[in-house]
Amino acid sequence: MREPASDKTKQRKDLHICPECRSDLVQPTFWEQAGDRTHWRVWRRCPECEWFCQGVHGEDAIDAFDEQLDLGAHELADELRALEHANMSDMADAFAAALAADLIGADDFT
Repeated sequence: MREPASDKTKQRKDLHICPECRSDLVQPTFWEQAGDRTHWRVWRRCPECEWFCQGVHGEDAIDAFDEQLDLGAHELADELRALEHANMSDMADAFAAALAADLIGADDFT
């Protein structure tokens, strides 16, 4: 049977989780290599509670954090596409209603 991950290991892997409010929206604000190529100093911030810290993390933790950031970026892009589609549908409906009510004429486009 596998041993559960220690709190320290879990914390390293969950750099996207705020230790104060448990939000999963923690973002890097700055990063730089720390000594060797396998460790990075990362400054992180939680947009929900304004928690802020910096620390040095190994490749595994940074890779997991990067993966979470990529997932978040894809989620935001999907949400943006859905909002754009809804907005364009609303505009098209309003335009069609204005045409049907004879509120728009050819001279509106010159």
